[in-house]
Amino acid sequence: MKKLKIAFLSYRSKPFSGGQGIYVKYLSKALNDLGHDVDVFSGPPYPDLDPEIKLIKIPSLGLYEKKSKFYDVNLSQLLNPINLFEWISVNSGGFPEPYTFGKRIKKILKQNLNAYDVIHDNQSLSYELLFFQKQKPLVTTIHHPISKDLTYQLQSTDDFFLKLLMRRWHSFLVMQKFVAKRLNKIVVPSWSSIEDISNEFKVDKGKMERVMNGIDLNIFYPDPKIKKVPYRLVTVASADVPLKGLDYLLEALSDLAKVYPDISLSIIGEQKKGGHTERLIKKLCLEDRVSFFSNITRKELRKTYCEAEIAIIPSLYEGFGFAAIEAMACGVPLISTSGGALPEVIKDVGIIIPPKNSKEIYNSIDLLLSSSGLASQLALKASERVKSKFSWKVIAKKLEKVYLNEIEIYKNANN
Repeated sequence: MKKLKIAFLSYRSKPFSGGQGIYVKYLSKALNDLGHDVDVFSGPPYPDLDPEIKLIKIPSLGLYEKKSKFYDVNLSQLLNPINLFEWISVNSGGFPEPYTFGKRIKKILKQNLNAYDVIHDNQSLSYELLFFQKQKPLVTTIHHPISKDLTYQLQSTDDFFLKLLMRRWHSFLVMQKFVAKRLNKIVVPSWSSIEDISNEFKVDKGKMERVMNGIDLNIFYPDPKIKKVPYRLVTVASADVPLKGLDYLLEALSDLAKVYPDISLSIIGEQKKGGHTERLIKKLCLEDRVSFFSNITRKELRKTYCEAEIAIIPSLYEGFGFAAIEAMACGVPLISTSGGALPEVIKDVGIIIPPKNSKEIYNSIDLLLSSSGLASQLALKASERVKSKFSWKVIAKKLEKVYLNEIEIYKNANN
């Protein structure tokens, strides 16, 4: 097997939350373990990579991580046209990172393109990919079409000006739709996402190939040393993101508290101070029952899962569902909606319910809390499914075949 030199591109790779950071970290390591040489080119926030993986930082203004998006810049930085565009765009409600990453990565990568056998882009879908595609074999991962996020956000409010702001933030979709339909090879983590990308981005299904995501089984596993907290629930949901369906779980929790006085909920994700979710928690009098966990270590993350009696994924839509396989791997019985790819990932090892239905969430939690035998059975089946289907080594081998095939096609086309 030929050792490949892979340039892996990721416009942002938040290390401890969000699927993209997880994807970059574990896929690059798994490819390295197969004997390939992987360089990760990433904008901030930068990924937490294995020591053997080289990180080439593509600095941006990083305005989303700063206290003031307007003032926390040096005037000298704005003399750079790309920086100036980024600053103006962010402060006018846009999200320019995929676009500006493309401009920056082209300047850096085109100088030593010949060092790489293949380029793998992680959903930046920047215009520059069309340049790279002419120069090198290119594979792009699209986890799911972000237009689905916009649709659910628009449905969550009747405020005209808020809808304008949502559309402004998602203006990068014009670029992504333009680029996606012109790419030769796209890797997608689920059949559901293939359908959605075809419908939303008008991409030929023949250009897409399903390669599901994986999980680190050295981190996520049932840990008998961790004691269960009676009536503890766990979910993964950033506050104020309508797509995650947290409102419906909180409404169910409010009703469950009348039957189970000790019930509590751990939310793995960031809490937005003064936001919609915080107001809803106060309105439902759940302040003492709900805890948020963000920026935690992998060990702490496993502990948060393993302490829970039940995991709930109330999402309206998921292109894959990392949180589902994390909970399954930790041996926690799972309740999930049928949104997007979730049924495809979970199959028959969890309880599947319709999205946007707090009553169904209530009934399913009530069922598992009152039936320990069923809960234990689901937990065991879930753990076994993850071990057999979702190791990163299996995923990396599938991608290796994709790379080699694209390299062969490129060679034949350019002979």
